[in-house]
Amino acid sequence: MLSYGWGSSMITLTYEHFHHWMESYGRASVENDAWASANLFTQDAVYYENPFAEPLIGRDDLYNYWLQGAQTLKDKEASFQVLSVKDNLGIARWNANFSVAASGKRFALDCLFIVEFDENGLCRTFREWWHSQEETPAYGE
Repeated sequence: MLSYGWGSSMITLTYEHFHHWMESYGRASVENDAWASANLFTQDAVYYENPFAEPLIGRDDLYNYWLQGAQTLKDKEASFQVLSVKDNLGIARWNANFSVAASGKRFALDCLFIVEFDENGLCRTFREWWHSQEETPAYGE
């Protein structure tokens, strides 16, 4: 899925690989599979949930992050659109909807992902920017 430059360890990410990676990321999120999510990343991956927070570092931190989400969020839905692929970077728009288990409140996320891959096709740096909005119930609900 990844092609290599002649005599170089630099990868060229393909649209197909990034699309498949995003599908796997979405499936793991919706199914609350923390291990499947974490295994999309390198052992020493750096994950920026937003530009102003300290990043999560390493697969164990990512596993714990998604495990907490699996315990507190439910009724997840997700979709994405690949926007760009160049060299070892992929950019995608991500939309997600979920309910908070404790309150039952439903939220929508609109996100931008910039994903940097290593030579094995795993994410080594993940940058996310998102906007969250509480969904209002339809009239009569």
